[in-house]
Parts: sequence; structure tokens; C-alpha cells
Amino acid sequence: MSLISAEQIFQLAAVLIGLAAFGFWVETTSIGRKLSGVLIILFLGVVLSNIRLIPHSAALYGTISSLLVPLAIPMLLFQADLKRVLAEIGPMFKAFVASALVIAFSIALLTVLFDFGEYEAQVAGTLAASYIGGSLNFVATAQAVELTDPNHYVGALTADTIGAIFFMMVLLLMPSLSVARKAMPSRYFSADGEPVEAKSIVQEESGPAPFNIAGLAAALATSTAICALGQLIARTLGQDKYFILIITVLALAVANFAKPLVRRFNSEFEVGTFFMYLFFVTIGASADLATIAGTALPYVLLICGSVGIFFVLILVVGKVLKLDLAELMIASNACILGPATAAALAAGQGWRDLVTPGMLTGILGYSVGTFVGVTITALL
Repeated sequence: MSLISAEQIFQLAAVLIGLAAFGFWVETTSIGRKLSGVLIILFLGVVLSNIRLIPHSAALYGTISSLLVPLAIPMLLFQADLKRVLAEIGPMFKAFVASALVIAFSIALLTVLFDFGEYEAQVAGTLAASYIGGSLNFVATAQAVELTDPNHYVGALTADTIGAIFFMMVLLLMPSLSVARKAMPSRYFSADGEPVEAKSIVQEESGPAPFNIAGLAAALATSTAICALGQLIARTLGQDKYFILIITVLALAVANFAKPLVRRFNSEFEVGTFFMYLFFVTIGASADLATIAGTALPYVLLICGSVGIFFVLILVVGKVLKLDLAELMIASNACILGPATAAALAAGQGWRDLVTPGMLTGILGYSVGTFVGVTITALL
């Protein structure tokens, strides 16, 4: 019995919302930027439930999963303008597609070759979706393929985070490897692998729009309408498990064919992100620490092995396709770690003309990651 019971809704909500808020705050600190707020609140959720402060299961957790997560997905995709993405990412598109195909192939290959347990197909698809898109795609794919066991879910999420850290370490080592520089020559690196700031004129992005409650209300109303229509379609077709995929398609349709409406939206991405943070807290709280260690290990081996195969294959693919090493670094970063880290890497290296393409390829990953993940699960 936990100190705060499942029936104490407001006390439990105070803890969940407090942890989500802490996740945003901690990302303003150096340690939070290194570890990510998601990982930290996930860990805290696990700790609080396993010391019996909050319960492992509660009706409130189900409400967040069944209501807030579907609402968050359209809100996070409303700015996914696919025409702009395809028009502006230029040569980086080829590097992104290569990265996405190679990581998906690597995960599928290891899953076929080795036994990772009864949930291996669902976990493989979910990890592939996450490593082509991001945490949004992880959540959406996990729901679509019915990866519902909290221990396996958190085990997969733990592996996702550990694999991302491993990926980033190896990615940053690539320019120092002469074999990588020879395979993919780049104007962004000197002969000895030092980054060189490209000479280009970069248009400055406009700052965020001021908060507008009408815009946020419109975004919430549209997201709710999309979820209502998506649920109706899924139930009419007798395919409730594809509800998340259906609302993803509907959200992308609104983002690309109802732009006058989307332009009125305000702060929808931030609110959608907050909903997702609440969900991650509940996932952590649902995990049983006594069994999670054994559950996570196979998935850690799966994703770290896949990342290792990725770096071997991408050198070959990059050489054949004549990719630029720096563009590949940003594109694969956007693919596997998301648009924010891709932009940060480009800015940190002084490659200002790669910041926006990095962001846009990451958004493209959000758009397609869930579909790729569900397809891999179906094939396995």
C-alpha cells in the first residue's frame, strides 16, 4: 500500500504535475541538458512508486494515457509542414533517408538473428520509430503495437536512452577517424578533422510568438476533433489498435492542408510536450523496480548493437552515395536524437547553415517514424 493511494486523485496529480514541471526546470541546468528531463522524471517516477510514495497503478494513469497522449500527438505535429521540409532540407534529405533506413535495418536484423523475448517485435518497432522520429513516435508506436506491459515498456525506454548516449559518443568521434573523413569528405572539416565554420548567409529565424489563449484553445479544440474523428474511423473499421496511426495521418493532413487554421494556433507544441512529460512520469511510476533490470538488459544489447552496426554500414552507404560527413552527422543526429539536438550540434560546431535543415529533417522523422515502427513490428 502506497502513502498516496490511487483514490487520492488530487494528491497524486500534485505529485505527477510537480514531477513534470521539475522535468522542464531541470533541463535549464547543465546536468539536465546532459541527461534530459525525460530520463530524470522517468527515474523519479520509478523511485517514488518503488518506495511506496505513489501507487504502481491508478485510474489517473489510465486517463493520462488514454486522453492526454492522443491529444498531444496532433499538437506536436501541427507544425510538420511536409512541403517546407522537403523543399528546404536539400542534400541533407538523402543523408536522413540513408540514416533512417540503416538504423531500421540494423534493429530488424538483430531481432531476426537473436531472441529478445516475447515482446521483441513490439520493442523493435518501437525503438525503430523512436530512432527515426523521437519520444513522440516511441509513445505512439508503443500504443499502436500494444506494448502495454509497464516493465517491458520502461525497459525499452531505458534502452532507448542508453543507446542514444552511446550513439552520441560515437557520432562525435567520427570526424577524428580518418576512415570516416576519407569515405565522406566534407567542407565543414579540416584535413585533421577539426570543424570549420561554413561561410554562408543564414536567414535568422523569427522569435516565438507571444502567448495567445485563443490560439491555444483553437489548437486544443482541433486536436480533440481529430481524436474524435480518429476514434470514430478506427471503430468503424474495427481497427481500434490503429487509432494512433489514424490521428497521426489526420494531424498531418491538417498541418499541410489547413494552414490558415494552423497559423492561428499558439503554444500547442509546448502544451503537447507537457502532456507527454506527464505520461512519462506515469510510465515510471508503473514500473516494478524488482523486475525492470532483467527486462531492460536484452533491449539495451539490442539497441547498442544496432547503433554499432549503424556506424559500420553508414560509412559504406555514405561513401557510395557521396554524402558529406558533416551533413550526415546532423541528419543522423536529427533522425536518432531529434531536431533539437541536431540544431544544437550544428550551432555548436559553427555550421549555421545546417541548423534549419537539421531541425526540418527531425520534423520529417516525427512524421514518418510511427509508420516505419508499426511496419517493422508487423513484418517481424
